[in-house]
Amino acid sequence: MKAGGAPGTASLSRDHSVHIDPNGLVTIAGGKWTTYRRMAEECVTQAAMLAQLEERPCVTRRLRIHGYHHHAGSRMHLAVYGSDAIQIEEMTRLHPDRARKLHPALPHMEAEVIWAARWEMARTVEDVLARRTRILQLNAQAAVEAAPRVAALLAAELGRGAEWQAGQIVRFTALSAKYRPGPAAEHR
Repeated sequence: MKAGGAPGTASLSRDHSVHIDPNGLVTIAGGKWTTYRRMAEECVTQAAMLAQLEERPCVTRRLRIHGYHHHAGSRMHLAVYGSDAIQIEEMTRLHPDRARKLHPALPHMEAEVIWAARWEMARTVEDVLARRTRILQLNAQAAVEAAPRVAALLAAELGRGAEWQAGQIVRFTALSAKYRPGPAAEHR
């Protein structure tokens, strides 16, 4: 149980079910991210059987999804990008200034902000520092210090002005107070 008597998510069922409607609609409900391939296999198998398709072996166990790279771990902190790490490295090779770190205490580079804006739909400083790089959770003070540079990089990518940048920094700094030690953090 969580504080206040609310049940924690760990106690919730993670089972999934495949439902076949009388009109032939196949629906899958429930499950969890870590079993998505098995869930997909069951759902597709049911749909293929309903459509009376030829039986074929499932390829999902060998199917490489976007980002797969057999040596991704060799790319240090860029390993989380999988095969996209190669394009980020190429960006820094073509534009060495984009290899500058966002903060001296962290490995993240300016190229990652540009990548996030161009290819991951990052649209705010919070998107980059909290969700894409997780810097806010790892080092809130470093995130606040990096926020002006991240705002400037995003503004250049998204065609935003100085007013937008200033607003992003103000909003992100306020958000970061929840992650830093002190009175604001005590009320989380």
